[in-house]
Amino acid sequence: MSEFSPPNSEIPTSSATENIPKKPSMAKSVRQEEAILITLIVLVTVGIAITNFRPFESFYFWVAMVPVFGLTSLYVGWTKARNRGEGISRIIWVQLLHWIGLLAAIGLIYLLYSTTGRIDNNQLALLTLLSLALATFLAGVHFEWRFMVVGVILGAAVAGAALIEQVIWMIIIPIAAIIVLAIFWWKRKT
Repeated sequence: MSEFSPPNSEIPTSSATENIPKKPSMAKSVRQEEAILITLIVLVTVGIAITNFRPFESFYFWVAMVPVFGLTSLYVGWTKARNRGEGISRIIWVQLLHWIGLLAAIGLIYLLYSTTGRIDNNQLALLTLLSLALATFLAGVHFEWRFMVVGVILGAAVAGAALIEQVIWMIIIPIAAIIVLAIFWWKRKT
């Protein structure tokens, strides 16, 4: 049994609250790429801590970070290339060689650490992070500008860690990440 409604009566299809535009939340205003890059900065922070406290074992963490950074860069580069109509195979080869170069540099740094003793724990963390900062910055130069921003943040973390006491880097990197997030958010609003 259904209710009877007169033929000329109109049933409202939307309420007054549906017509009010909703302001997107901060989380929704951050685009996917920016969220990924901020996550990379957080992962690097973890890596620095691991390197300072467990230097030899940190080699495996940094080796694992190379494919994470590489695949992230490949994903972003692939998306941009596809949107521009560029060939995907070239992007894959250039990215692959780029990140294999970083992997080789990290391997050499740990070889110097373990065999010669010329590098101590603090220098090991700084050199590894510096290599990652340079590779990330160059990925930004060649593939996507946001990686340049991440590379600059990582480079600033190297400078900060080298000039200030070891504990301060735990404050610098999160502050830098918050600044980057604010810049991305501001840039998106304009």
